[in-house]
Amino acid sequence: MPKNKGPQWAKDAVWYQIFPERFCRTNSHNPITAADIEGTTPFSLTHNDPWKIHSWTADWYATDECEKQNAADLKTNILRRRFCGDVNGIISKLEYLKDLGVNALYFTPLQYSPSLHKYDATNYLHTDPFFGSNPRNDIKTIKSEDFDNYTNATWTTADRETLNLIKRAHELGIKIIFDGVFNHIGYNSVPFQDVLKHREKSKYASWFHINFEKSTPKQLQYDKFWGCVKEMPKLNYGCKEVQRYVFAALRRWLRPVVDGKEIQGIDGWRIDHAIGVPIEFWDKAHRYVKMLKSDALFIGELIEPEDIIKPYLNKGVFDSVMNYGFLEAACRFFAAEKNYYTAEQFDQRLKELLNLYPTECNYMMQNMLGTHDTERIASYIVNRKLKQYGSIGKYFANSHADDKHYSTRKPFERERLIQKMMIVFQFAFVGAPMIYYGDEAGMWGANDPDCRKPMMWSEIKFDNEYPVFNGIRGRKPDKVEFSPDMHHFYKKIIALRNNYQSLRTGKWRTLTASHQGRLYVFERYTNQQKVIFAFNRDKTQQSFTLNDKSRSTLTDYLTGNKYLSVEGKYEITLEPSTVIVLI
Repeated sequence: MPKNKGPQWAKDAVWYQIFPERFCRTNSHNPITAADIEGTTPFSLTHNDPWKIHSWTADWYATDECEKQNAADLKTNILRRRFCGDVNGIISKLEYLKDLGVNALYFTPLQYSPSLHKYDATNYLHTDPFFGSNPRNDIKTIKSEDFDNYTNATWTTADRETLNLIKRAHELGIKIIFDGVFNHIGYNSVPFQDVLKHREKSKYASWFHINFEKSTPKQLQYDKFWGCVKEMPKLNYGCKEVQRYVFAALRRWLRPVVDGKEIQGIDGWRIDHAIGVPIEFWDKAHRYVKMLKSDALFIGELIEPEDIIKPYLNKGVFDSVMNYGFLEAACRFFAAEKNYYTAEQFDQRLKELLNLYPTECNYMMQNMLGTHDTERIASYIVNRKLKQYGSIGKYFANSHADDKHYSTRKPFERERLIQKMMIVFQFAFVGAPMIYYGDEAGMWGANDPDCRKPMMWSEIKFDNEYPVFNGIRGRKPDKVEFSPDMHHFYKKIIALRNNYQSLRTGKWRTLTASHQGRLYVFERYTNQQKVIFAFNRDKTQQSFTLNDKSRSTLTDYLTGNKYLSVEGKYEITLEPSTVIVLI
C-alpha cells in the first residue's frame, strides 16, 4: 500500500474537465480527412464517403450537405463529425479558466487516435497529430519510429505543444492530469494491426486475449472493451511487455525528458475503466507513479457497486475515484420528481458515502454533476420526470436524444434554479468539485454524443438549434449562446470555495434534515470558520431555526440579504427552490 495519502493540492482542487476535440480551435487549416478517421465508430465510414470538417456554430441536430449524401441516421452522422479543437486552443483559454477560479484540469485522452473521443489510442506515447499544428509531419514521424523503443520516442510538434500547455498551466497555478486508457488499445495500433496481419505468428499475439481456434480468415475472435466495442481490443496484463509499455507512458508524461533535459510533466493520472485491469497492476502502477512524482494524483474511474470500489481505496490502490455516488445522491434529492430522497434520506445517503472510504480519500473525490459519459446536468433536470436516478447503468438509460419522450430543449429559468442549487451543493460538500466544460456557459445536451457539443464561447455566434423530442426534430428553435448569468454564478461559487478553507478540508455537520420534505441545512467548519448552507427543494415555503449567540447578524453570500437574531436565535424562511449560504 502506498504510504502517500494523496497530494494536498487535490483537496484544494476546483476541477474542470476538457474534451479536447470540442473545446477550442485555433488551427483554421486543419487538414484532417475521412481517411484519417477510419478504424473507429462508425466503421461504415470510408475515405471515399462525402465528408468535411463540421461547422463549430451549426445547429447540432441539422445535417449538412455531406451528411445528407451519406444517407446515414443522425446519430451516425454526429459520430462522424470532427470540429478540430486543438492543444493551442486550450492554451488560448487558460486565462479564462484561471479567471473562472479553476486550478486543476482533467483532459479526456489527448493520445493519437482516429476517434473523436480518443479512447481507442493508436499510441499512448504521442498526442494526436491533429491536436497539433503540423499533423502531416507528425504522422510521418510516428510511422517512421520503432514502436517497441518506448524510451526513445520522438517528441512531435503536437507533443511539444502539449508540453507547452502543461508549462503554461503551471505558470498560472493550474494542475493537469491525463486520462490513462490502459484497459485496451486502438484497432489502428501497431500491435493490433500486426496481429490482424500475422495472427499467431505476430510478436504481439500475447498482448491480447485472442481465440485463434475460433477465428476465421475474415474475423478475429478477441476480447473487447465492454465485450463488444470492436475498435478497443482488450490488453492482456499477463504479458510483461504490455506492462512495460504502460509504465513507459506513465513516465513519459510525468517526467518528460526532451532534448536531454527533464522538464515539467503532468500532475497525475485518471485511470479509465479501472475495473478492467487486475487490481494488483494498479497497485504496482500507483507505487511507480509516486516514485516518479511524490505529489502526483492517481485517481480511478470506477462505476461499479460500492462494495467493489471499496478495496481500491481502502487498500490505497487509488488516491480517490470519480464520485458517481455523489452524482446519484444529488440527482435523487434536487432533481427527481418521483421516488426522490427526502432531506432525511439524503442526509443518510451522504453519511453512507462518507463512511465508505478513508477520510483522506473523501476530500479528494471528484464530485461531478456530469461528464463526457452522461447527459448534461441541465438536460437531466429538463427530463427529470422521465426517469429516476438509480445505479449508473440506469442513469445512462433513457437519456439519449432518440429515446422515447426525451427532450433536448433549452432549460427554462425554473430549471436553472434547480441547477444552481445543485452547483452550490457540489461546492459545499466534502470532496473536490469538477465542472464539465461548458456547464458554466449554460450548455445543455442529451447523453453521448450530444453531451460533447462544441464549447459555447461568448465571442462566437451560433445558429439556432431545433430541439428533438421523442426522437423527432421540432419546429421551435432554441437560441444557442454563452450564458453570462451561469458563468457569473459559477465564478461566485468557485470564489467561495477558494476563499474558505472550511469548504476544502473542514468537517461537515447536519443541522436540519426534514423527515418528509426536502429542507436540508448543514455546515462546513473548522476551528476558525464556519459556513452554513440551507436548501429548500420543496414546492412550498419552509422555515428553520439557527442558534448562534456569538453574533447578531448573518449574511447570505448569494444575495446579500441579512438575517437578524432574536436572543441568539435566527428564524429563517426559504422560498421554494431556494438556497442560502450564511457566512
